[in-house]
Amino acid sequence: MQARLLEGTELANPDVRIDPRAYFPLIARTGHQLELGGLKRTSQLAYPKWRYRQDRLTAAREAPASGPGPEEQLRLFEARRDYCRFEKSRHADYANLTLIAGRVVAERLAELRGWTIDVCRLTDRGLVVVLSGHQAGERVRYLDILPLAADRKVNVERVAEVLDELGILVDDRPDSFESWLAARSQDLAPEIAEDVRSWLRSLHKGGPRHRAHSRSSTWGKMAAVHPLLLQWSGRYQHLREVTRDDIQTAVDAVYGLERKTLLNGLRSLFRYMRRRRQIFRDPTMGIKGGTFERPPIIPLPRQSYTEAVAAAITPAQRLMLALTVVHAARRPALKMLTLDDLDLSNRKITLAGHTRPLDELTHGLLINYLFFRHRSWPRTANRHLFVTRVTSHEIGPVSDYWCHTQFAGLSASLEKMRIDRHLEEALAGGGDPARLAAVFGVSEFTAIRYAKAARMLLEGPLETASRPEPRP
Repeated sequence: MQARLLEGTELANPDVRIDPRAYFPLIARTGHQLELGGLKRTSQLAYPKWRYRQDRLTAAREAPASGPGPEEQLRLFEARRDYCRFEKSRHADYANLTLIAGRVVAERLAELRGWTIDVCRLTDRGLVVVLSGHQAGERVRYLDILPLAADRKVNVERVAEVLDELGILVDDRPDSFESWLAARSQDLAPEIAEDVRSWLRSLHKGGPRHRAHSRSSTWGKMAAVHPLLLQWSGRYQHLREVTRDDIQTAVDAVYGLERKTLLNGLRSLFRYMRRRRQIFRDPTMGIKGGTFERPPIIPLPRQSYTEAVAAAITPAQRLMLALTVVHAARRPALKMLTLDDLDLSNRKITLAGHTRPLDELTHGLLINYLFFRHRSWPRTANRHLFVTRVTSHEIGPVSDYWCHTQFAGLSASLEKMRIDRHLEEALAGGGDPARLAAVFGVSEFTAIRYAKAARMLLEGPLETASRPEPRP
């Protein structure tokens, strides 16, 4: 019938002729050939296998693997797949276009990031499991591939990285910040909890007129005001019922740094509500936080250093301890230290933008750690000095948790040892703040504070000096 239409012959009445180009424009230009499924053409049987794979690989590189095309049928329901039931002999489809594209991306990432042979093998295993039955427009959920880590020993992080490069990954993992927020606000009154959650989300994400706070800053503000919010939840239903006398009473019950931290948290909360026009007047206006004297800086006992040296058993721990005790390096500076900051020929190191000479002890520990780093991860492309088993396949720094656990449980933390190193240099310089600022590159206010503490130690015993009382 299609051929007869193209030729312009009659359909039912021989006297009536139909112009097919007026009613069937697509058929006029192209024909639709019907074929039975499951049959192969003769040309396919004679097609070379190596040429077939080469053409499939070229098509996978040129055509995007994600998103439906202009003439593709969109899926009505997104089916969840159980990848743990995958059987290689039955379900493996190495000719899948998305799988071929994923392998190409994995090969490129392995070369750029310096993946080991085991990581490449486990990543390829996961890609075969996940992408063998993949269809155009299908999305892969992170929680669906997460069981593969225990069931098939698949490197889920690297597989997710490849899927994200292809644009088919849906990261449906629960947000840790939202989980923490729900747990901290569940004991509050419903209306108060809703306002507090909105305030903390604004701090965490930022806005058009204020920058986003770090997660630790948001946690600190919530920790400061949470006990007071629990008290108000037993008496009030809304924060707009809180008066200035309530805040003044709460602030007067504490002093020093605790008073200042509490008042800063309350000011941030009520100013946010005032901007959103949820309260008529900010009740924290006019309340002063007061001034307080910082506690005196006391030298650490020798036992603290003996304990820290005994706990440093790995090359990374020994180098971290030397950089903290000798060069007074902070934790963020240790995390962000890269190989480009090392000048071994001239024996110099750059910490937080400040160049310092390397002493014999630190130079020797640095050489030992670099040999250990090269033996453990010879193919890593991470430029950071400190590398772990996880970050060796990435390009980012180590986590704060890793830095904290290296010397956790000691009587003196790395931060206390860094402070003691500043005090030792101030004592050696006779309380000269200019020398302290030149040696460590600290600000003038920090240098003056350590110089003042050093002069107090040089003039007399610090234990006999009277501790100043905080002023409200």
